[in-house]
Amino acid sequence: MVSRLETTAPSTDAPKEPTFRMEVSPTALEQVRGLVKAQKPGMAVRVFVQMGGGGGGGCCGGSAGPTFGMAFDKPKNGDEVVKVDGVSFVVDPYSAEFCNGAQVDFVSEGGENGFKVTNPNLPMAEGGSGDGCGSCGSSSSNGGGCGCGS
Repeated sequence: MVSRLETTAPSTDAPKEPTFRMEVSPTALEQVRGLVKAQKPGMAVRVFVQMGGGGGGGCCGGSAGPTFGMAFDKPKNGDEVVKVDGVSFVVDPYSAEFCNGAQVDFVSEGGENGFKVTNPNLPMAEGGSGDGCGSCGSSSSNGGGCGCGS
């Protein structure tokens, strides 16, 4: 079973249509839920994209096109904010274009564990399936870490 995250466009007359979608596997949700508990209150999981981060390597490979990452962060003005089973995920406006339709999973590859974000909806000119290891890396503002090897 995959959890779908959806936000809807505000509308006064028409029925609400989902405008942003992301799927989170049960395994990924379980891992995220455990990691979020160790964070400061109000923290969410930010899913973002970086262009041209490829070259391979890392626990989940890489690509020359967009690569995805994950980090703990507080929601910011303009973010897509979605919740699934009590866990908040946020995506900045730039990344939303690439993350719409993305799939978040937790995988074990080559003896390492990590989050993997893919988007089969991205055209080949923009990096094909667009994948990357979501690192949920630590920063000075959040002190968390949940990527490869966690």
